[in-house]
Parts: sequence; C-alpha cells; structure tokens
Amino acid sequence: MFEILLIATLAIIVGANDGANVFGSAIGSKMLKFKYAIVFFIIFIILGAIINAKYPSAVYSKLLIDYPNIKNIFKILLPVIIITVISLKFQIPSSISQSLIFSIFGFAIVNNVNFDLDLLKKLIYFWVATPILAFFISILLCYLINFVINFFKLNLFQIDYQIRISLILFGCLAAFALGSNLTASIVGIYSPYLDLNIKFHDLLFIISEEKLYLFGSLFIGIGALLFSQKIAQTVGSQISKIKPVAALAILITQIIILISFSSQPIIDYLNLILPFNIFAIPLSASHITFASIIGIASFNKFREVKPTHTIKIILSWFLIPIFVFITSYLFGIIKI
Repeated sequence: MFEILLIATLAIIVGANDGANVFGSAIGSKMLKFKYAIVFFIIFIILGAIINAKYPSAVYSKLLIDYPNIKNIFKILLPVIIITVISLKFQIPSSISQSLIFSIFGFAIVNNVNFDLDLLKKLIYFWVATPILAFFISILLCYLINFVINFFKLNLFQIDYQIRISLILFGCLAAFALGSNLTASIVGIYSPYLDLNIKFHDLLFIISEEKLYLFGSLFIGIGALLFSQKIAQTVGSQISKIKPVAALAILITQIIILISFSSQPIIDYLNLILPFNIFAIPLSASHITFASIIGIASFNKFREVKPTHTIKIILSWFLIPIFVFITSYLFGIIKI
C-alpha cells in the first residue's frame, strides 16, 4: 500500500508542477478560464496515459542493470518529492522525469548498482536538444499562424473566436501528449514490477499496467486541479507577456515534440526519415514550454522577457537535478 501512496503523492505533485504547461499560456493570454481548462486537462491526460504511457515508461527499467527491490524504490522517489515541493514553493516548474533519473543515478552510485551511462548520455542529449528545437518550432509556428490569419483576412472578432477554439482543441491534444509523458514519469519507476500485488490488511489488490496508468493520471489531474493555478499564471505571464497567437504556437510546439517522443508508431516513422534514431522517453514539458515562450519573445527582441524570473528558471534546469542527485546519494549513505 505504501507504493500506491507514493505514486499518488508524486502524481499530485506532477499535476501541480506540469498541469500549467498545457493551458498556462492560454490562461496567461486570458483566452481560457482555469476552471474550464482543468476539465479538459483531466479527461485527456487520462486518455493519453492509458494509450501511450507504456512506451516512455520502458526507459526506467533499462537504466539500472540490476533493478532494486520494490521496497527500496521509496529511496528514489523521496528525493524527487522533496526537491519538487521546494521548487513549487518558489513557483519554479521542474522536470519530474529528469529528477527521477538523477535520483536513480544517485541511488545506483551509493548502492554500487550497475547503471547504463550510455543511456543517460542519450537522455541528456535529448533533454538539451528538445528545448532548442522548441525554441525554433515556436517561432516557425508563430509565423505560420500569422500568415494564415492574414491570408484569410480575418477580422478581430473572427481571430478571437478561432484562436479560442484552437486553444481548446490543441490544449486537449497537449494534455493527451502530457498524459503519455507525465504518467510514464511516475509509473515508469514501477514498470519492472507490473503487475503489482498490493496487500492492504486482509485485502489483495492486483494492480495491472492499465490500472496503474489510470490511477497515476487521475491523481495528476487532482494535483493540477488543487495546486496548478499559480504555476499556470507563472508560465503564462511572469516570463513574458503572452498573446493569443503565441499561446497557440506554444501549445502546438508541445504537441509536436511530446508526441514525437511518446508514440511508438510516430517514432518508428520518424526513424525511417531521420539521420539518427530517437526512442520513447519522458521529456520535460516545463522546459519545452519555457523554451517556446522565449522563442516567441524573440519576435520583439526579448524586450518583454522578464530577466529575473527567466534566469531563475534557467538556473533551476541545472540545479534541480544536482540537488536531487545529492539528496538521493545522502539518503543512500544514511541508510534511511
């Protein structure tokens, strides 16, 4: 039962941390109210989890050659929960998947567990590459959306209506993509143990893969409902002022990148046309969102970027994984 409580806790934290990434830009641009956004978020994140989360989840079982006993998994999860709660306190979105993997790394070193360093290097490569990709895709999409608006000669009321509808539609698709990604971040750590047999008093609960993804995604939705509104305002307004067209470009950028690294059929197709191979991995939706916002801000030569908060977020990309690694390592030393 303790394992289920840990999953629920981490899922709520993930929902609070990453729920903002889907509709944060739409809320920040005042095109969508939070209470409506959260309903769409919960429905589609559950669908994405059930359909696609199994693909990026596989990364976790490949990182450790000798996977730890299930009773030791809490030593990996606790550092992630502690550091993520602290980052939320300062309203800084973090990457749960990165934190988990660096916590696994710290656990592996202190316990002399064989760790796949080559896989970690590939993950770091894609973690660096995807925000850069998001920066340029968001710029391209912004040009494209503006071109379509000018081509059809839409008036202000038509633009407002079309953008509002598009934000809802693409927000739902982005929630679906996040359902694959975020649920994999949480449940992936338990992937070698599925199906889980959990005993609570005299009752035996058999938790299948599908049930665990449903459970994880549902609590992500609860976390977003209860805690993500302030983070949504941070994502949408404190980094840079977000206009409706930019909000739409940011959402589509999220969808393109997250689906490309979570849907196996799409990955198989991309590997046929790309000069290198990609694979299903949990990515940082927070980093993709941030890079997209900065990409949009480049239109105005970064004049509207708020430097203090922007620098704080960039520093957190490096500091949070380091702090998680150190905390995980210390937990291992003191034998909690």
